Amino acid sequence: MKVLHITNNFPTAKFPIFGIFVKEQIDSLSRLGVENEVFFINGREQGKKAYINGVLNLRKKLKNADYDILHCHHAFSAIILLCSLRFFKYKKIISYQNPYEKEGGKLLYKILYFIFNGIIYKSSSKINTKKKVYYLPNGVDTNFFKPIDERLCLKKLNLNSKNNYILFLDSYKRRKQKRIDRFKEVVKYLQHTDKKLNIEPLILTNTKRSLIPFYMNISSVHVITSDFEGSPNSVKECLACNVKVVSTPVGNVNDMLGGLKGCYVSNSFSIKELAGLVIKSIAIDNFNGRKKLLEMKLDIDSVAHKLHLIYKSLINE
Repeated sequence: MKVLHITNNFPTAKFPIFGIFVKEQIDSLSRLGVENEVFFINGREQGKKAYINGVLNLRKKLKNADYDILHCHHAFSAIILLCSLRFFKYKKIISYQNPYEKEGGKLLYKILYFIFNGIIYKSSSKINTKKKVYYLPNGVDTNFFKPIDERLCLKKLNLNSKNNYILFLDSYKRRKQKRIDRFKEVVKYLQHTDKKLNIEPLILTNTKRSLIPFYMNISSVHVITSDFEGSPNSVKECLACNVKVVSTPVGNVNDMLGGLKGCYVSNSFSIKELAGLVIKSIAIDNFNGRKKLLEMKLDIDSVAHKLHLIYKSLINE
């Protein structure tokens, strides 16, 4: 099986964790024997020119190619494929990274639904009632994201064991949707409400990948304050590390955290409600999110097997 992955999300030397979830998914498919190639549109560093050149270069690449599947990661990548006018003979699938309303809109979604053979949606399990639509969040590498002894983390990061560290993550820059302003207000509210908790923020942006599991393992709670999300990878990564999560009601967090004691999804975007849930979460001991993650089969190898089966079904249509 030969697959061409068309993506505008992929790690670079400057942004080593930008689109890391795409790379890791491709690597997991390679372990299953899938032959993968990547066509990367580096709009992050090259701007609009990358998309214009992407159309021309993709058109050349597909002229006499023999791929079994074209897999577009993000709606913008799908637009590049359509503009190349070389997509007709191929089986095509797109992975949305966000709710379609936030990734090109409803009209584009309808166009892609009509043209593509499959659509992967990550932000809600409710949408997959339609034919051709698959609910498949990204998987997490549970060999990399795992529980680590707290003393080792404290020593490595030079942090204070008396503090309750509240974790905020953004991959490569301060994206408005992540609402770091809301996160800071939650932390401020907590620090004024209960000084005995020793609340301290841990704000990670474009942090060295090898250090992230250590930061996660030293955190009391990971707080997501976003306005919208798809399927936040940091939630799954924290669960794999047995770290609790409090989140605004975005993406598929309810699917992942529902019924898991110590993790909470707010009903609103209220600072006070989020802060209250953080206090409630900190009080919970013996948290085992890793067990729930594995039961949901959201480890990277299980997701790779599911995606491989989707590819096979498209090829055999």
